[in-house]
Amino acid sequence: MAVQVSYPGVYIEEFTPAAPIEGVGTSTAAFIGIAASGEIGLPVKLTSFDRFKQIYGELPVSGYYLWYAVKGFFENGGQVCYVVRVSNAKYATAGAQDGSNTLVFNILARNAGELEYNVAIASDSAVTAAEPAVASGTVKTITGRAVDLTNAGEAAGFAPGDIVSIVSGPSAAAVLSVSGSTLRLSEDVPAAALNKAITIAPLGVGTKTMRIDPATYPLPDGALAAGTVLQFTKGSDKDAQIVDSADAHPQTKTYRVRLRTGLTKTFPASNATKIASLEFKLTVTVGGTPVVYDKLALDPAHPRYYVDAINRTGGPVTVAPLLPPPATRLPDAVPAKTSAAKIGGGDDEDLPNIDNTHFADALNALRNIDDVNMVAVPDAVRLKDDKFTAVQQDVIGHCLLMGDRVAVLDTKAGLDANGAEAVAPSLENTRGFAALYYPWLRTMPATAGPPILVPPSGHICGIYARSDTTRGVHKAPANEIVGGAIGTEIVLGDIDHGQLNRKGVNVIRVFQGGGRPVVYGARTTSSDTNWRYVNIRRLFLYLEESIQEGIRWAVFEPNEPGLWAKLRRSISDFLTRAWRDGALFGATPKEAFYVRIDEVLNPDADRALGRLTIEIGIRPSYPAEFIIVRIGIWQAGSEVSEG
Repeated sequence: MAVQVSYPGVYIEEFTPAAPIEGVGTSTAAFIGIAASGEIGLPVKLTSFDRFKQIYGELPVSGYYLWYAVKGFFENGGQVCYVVRVSNAKYATAGAQDGSNTLVFNILARNAGELEYNVAIASDSAVTAAEPAVASGTVKTITGRAVDLTNAGEAAGFAPGDIVSIVSGPSAAAVLSVSGSTLRLSEDVPAAALNKAITIAPLGVGTKTMRIDPATYPLPDGALAAGTVLQFTKGSDKDAQIVDSADAHPQTKTYRVRLRTGLTKTFPASNATKIASLEFKLTVTVGGTPVVYDKLALDPAHPRYYVDAINRTGGPVTVAPLLPPPATRLPDAVPAKTSAAKIGGGDDEDLPNIDNTHFADALNALRNIDDVNMVAVPDAVRLKDDKFTAVQQDVIGHCLLMGDRVAVLDTKAGLDANGAEAVAPSLENTRGFAALYYPWLRTMPATAGPPILVPPSGHICGIYARSDTTRGVHKAPANEIVGGAIGTEIVLGDIDHGQLNRKGVNVIRVFQGGGRPVVYGARTTSSDTNWRYVNIRRLFLYLEESIQEGIRWAVFEPNEPGLWAKLRRSISDFLTRAWRDGALFGATPKEAFYVRIDEVLNPDADRALGRLTIEIGIRPSYPAEFIIVRIGIWQAGSEVSEG
């Protein structure tokens, strides 16, 4: 908004340029496979191989390769990855019901399989045999809002914050202070209250603040924490309320309690009203040894909120609250007492019967993870050929759908390099969202023994990450030594390599006897030459996502030339940085890219629909895959001319 001027002088008006576009990350991998432990189907972010072993097992599952893939990723320069465990095991479960027989939460075994767990729920009260505090005295003198009682002993029964009533005086005055035998109140006291009784007001409808007198003082720490449910009982009358806060009064050995909402019934301040807290206790018996979760509360404000108190301990079970929670009112909302019963429905893992549908479920779990840039499924190689191909197609489809990641694919072991058709099955995708690598790598096993063969996708993802860090995403991740590998399944020659290269298979070569394996290919499985190379596909993903996130600020801004100019400058500055890094081809930025935002692209009709169209043209730097050196005989000579 322009500065409003009224007097001659200098006015200051600030302006804000478009925010610079910051490049997104490009080197986070996601691995899907078989592990010895860990939660099934849950993507877990990892930053080290040691952390992987803590969660998924110190050793690999025999015959499967997830363990080696993650190890290879970190060995080759990877820094961050997600892991999703695939399994066909099922978790044993049991349901907890409230006092109205409505399901309130589920109890799940932390580890999948058939488990001999028994669970029981019992009531667990930290505040028991408490009652409303009772105090009374006689008004002897009155000075405005101050009253003197008969003696200091009577006054000691009151505490600041008490709500009191006086016969012929105020029926709901708060005690502000107590000094000797004098109470200072929040209301003026009329002369008619002289020689009348002053008492703590009864617990009436709407009461939020009260004092309670426990049978044993002091109560355990946290007994009246925020979120505690207190039940008030007198005869057949009951009410349950949630504590908002509480504090102790050592002088009177009582507690000041403030409720979140007021009472719904009246409870006279007498010993006939009892107060108790309504916590609950979950006991899980494993092999005869009980694991007890006590002092649990339903309210998230409570320090022993049952979801956190159980799920964060790493014990034998977890709990999953019903969402939305049932509408049962307190006190019936508290889980009902149950006798010990076995949780059931679990099934042990049956690895031979895992199929492509289990891998598809794991892929779906990655949809909500935005920072994944590459996806590998090393254990898919254990499936039958048709299901193996189905998993590869699912991974490619996932990457196409997400539009921000590429698939790093393995071939099966034991394939003949001369059978290019077998090595390179039909994985065609015209937009270049997948890359296929062959052959397998030789590496040392997790335990003692001779070298073993493992699929290369995990190591390749690490090389992607390493190349991105040292050179940039525009550099083809090839001509790179494979760390952690001591050889390949088969040593290929140039002719074999050439046949596979035409099929879009990236070959891992060993050029000298005993030499280190080298990634010597950077092609996608696309037949479209525009998307032939891995680095071109990944460069565009990087540029597209960076621009998408970097100009989000412009959504709902006025769609006019001023906004267009800001966007043009912001995008051009970002692409200029990419050109300086060598990602774009051209002697000048003008030769490397263009950014177009004008009225031809954005006519009135489109702007009336809320649309703003930006056209960006980019000249990427393609890799020098074939270097041709022309050498011929040059006959040196001289030329004579007459002048």
